[in-house]
Amino acid sequence: MLDGLAYVDMLASLKVEDNMCNIFKSGEGAGKSGSFFFFSSDNKFIIKTMRGNEKWVLLNMLDDMTLHLESGSNKSLLARIYGVFSINASNFHSVDIIIM
Repeated sequence: MLDGLAYVDMLASLKVEDNMCNIFKSGEGAGKSGSFFFFSSDNKFIIKTMRGNEKWVLLNMLDDMTLHLESGSNKSLLARIYGVFSINASNFHSVDIIIM
């Protein structure tokens, strides 16, 4: 459990059915990179799509980020990363997302 959040609570916040409206609205504000952000329906999490090699860059930095957070007694202005996922479906290409 990180920051008092249990895995089951995170899953409940990220239900596709509850977030469908936010998912479709998020594409309206896509930035120059083509990535977009949106809040989970309960506003507990920010979800961001990742493009290109962004996921691999992040995963390669993860050990250093963990050391940074631990060395500062878990006090940092860096966004908390709760997960990096790839979403695969039969009706669209794979999408990499980060949960913050």
